[in-house]
Amino acid sequence: MIESYPSTIEVEEMIEQENLDDLAHFQQQLEEQRRMDMKDNTLVLFPNDKGDNPKRPDFSGKGLHNGVEFQVSVWQNTSKAGRPYMSGQIQPPYNGSGGATSSADASVSDDVPF
Repeated sequence: MIESYPSTIEVEEMIEQENLDDLAHFQQQLEEQRRMDMKDNTLVLFPNDKGDNPKRPDFSGKGLHNGVEFQVSVWQNTSKAGRPYMSGQIQPPYNGSGGATSSADASVSDDVPF
């Protein structure tokens, strides 16, 4: 567990001073704390504000299965028979760099065996 969090002012100072090492360390601490709080084989969903995008998921969140984190998106629907149901999508977590990361990606090699 993180013993103390920097104040909002301290975080703003880190950003202004472009102190990327401290920001990265703080982000890493938060990520470790979040992972410790999440139990294996569980997920957490939060309602989304769909705004002007009706295709946006009704709920989104994260899950953890066998120690692997994933992103979850869930939509509320109604069947042809008029029964409500939910459908969802599971993806590798968004990493903020324009792509997704996956533990499976680490095991893939660029070496071609022939």
